[in-house]
Amino acid sequence: MFYIIPGTKLEMFDAEYWIEKIPDADSLIMIQNDIMKFNQKIVEKCDSVYDLKSYRDCFTHDELLSLIKEYKLPEREMYFGNGETVKRDFYNYIADSLNITEIKEVNPVQYGITIRKTSLKSFPTEIAIYSRKGDIEFDRFQETSCQAIEPVAVLHESKDKKWYFVQMYNYRGWVKACDIAIAKDKEEVFDYLYADDFIVITGNHVRTQSNPYDDEVSEIQFDMGTRIPLEKDIPNFVANESTYGNYVIKLPSRDDKGNLVFKDGLISIKEDVRRGYAPYTRVNVLNQAFKLIGDRYGWGDSFNGRDCSSFIMYVYKTFGFALPRNADEQEKCPGIVHKFADGLSLDERIKVFDKIKPGVAIYMPGHAMMYVGMDCGVPYIIHDFTGYGVKIGDKYDFIPVNEVMVTSSLLPTSMGIPFIERFSSAIQFEM
Repeated sequence: MFYIIPGTKLEMFDAEYWIEKIPDADSLIMIQNDIMKFNQKIVEKCDSVYDLKSYRDCFTHDELLSLIKEYKLPEREMYFGNGETVKRDFYNYIADSLNITEIKEVNPVQYGITIRKTSLKSFPTEIAIYSRKGDIEFDRFQETSCQAIEPVAVLHESKDKKWYFVQMYNYRGWVKACDIAIAKDKEEVFDYLYADDFIVITGNHVRTQSNPYDDEVSEIQFDMGTRIPLEKDIPNFVANESTYGNYVIKLPSRDDKGNLVFKDGLISIKEDVRRGYAPYTRVNVLNQAFKLIGDRYGWGDSFNGRDCSSFIMYVYKTFGFALPRNADEQEKCPGIVHKFADGLSLDERIKVFDKIKPGVAIYMPGHAMMYVGMDCGVPYIIHDFTGYGVKIGDKYDFIPVNEVMVTSSLLPTSMGIPFIERFSSAIQFEM
């Protein structure tokens, strides 16, 4: 027996239910060359997205200080996971750990690669703080995750040297230094990452084969959308395991000084991966999204999950898109944009979907969703969301969901307003 959200039927959990409604489901929307051009338009239009290959070589003292200080320590009362109130001495400790006094007049940029998935934080600490006493889900220092095998520009180091302040292609913040391998130069990073022969993770999570000889490349988890270069010179064995039936991948690792070295790893050919990016079709977009049904919601990608905007980002990453991280930034992207003007009636809002294709990203303040199709005259969405509202008497009670789920766009939010009434735009990522 399954618990089903109001307005959702069990058969709606299957991508095929929606795909068979699409007349041009297999048509190619854009070729890879066009997606690369589209990514450049994103860089030009969205302030939060960078082409790290052409990133600047250094920062002045004031420029770097300004970037670090974009994150403000809370002024309202906050709580630790055990319910204790955060005191001023903790914030003093955090401020000291930023290592501001060591910022130089000119600060050269270093380059590195993440060797495993890691958290990107507002401040250099693993200690979580929360807005509500008793909360353990919404760490206000958790910004996002940085996938394995991501290039980063390293801008600064914490006082204890355990954290780097980095710029990834669509976010900036603090990551643990032990998760970053420092390269000789920018060329070493991008010559490796942009190798012609690569696989893309198309499943939710995929791990390398166990390696009893080297923990650094054993059972490393890669998430949907990760691009992994393949080894050019394929050996017969890796860690005393035959390479038959495996992709031999070239993995970044750290030497004893934290510098970038490369090692071979294995991913079974039975895993949900593909050589090169997936063809950008509506059937593939929906198939990728529906692989995540029931996956745990994680604020800032915590709990090995995703939140609403990273759900969209990682689905589209499997086709080669480099979208912004947060919903408000994604909504600024180029493409075919459909606006939901203020003052539209419910029928007029539903009518907008006559022009919208399944697989399109939908936005409202603070939330990102994906349109999957119409059912009985109602637009349906798939989204990674926290919950909805149910009317009890004259008010709405919040019902937690905290997972990826298909819902009617008429489902009430926690405030009792249907999701569709809050839609602001829908964007088809295409030229």
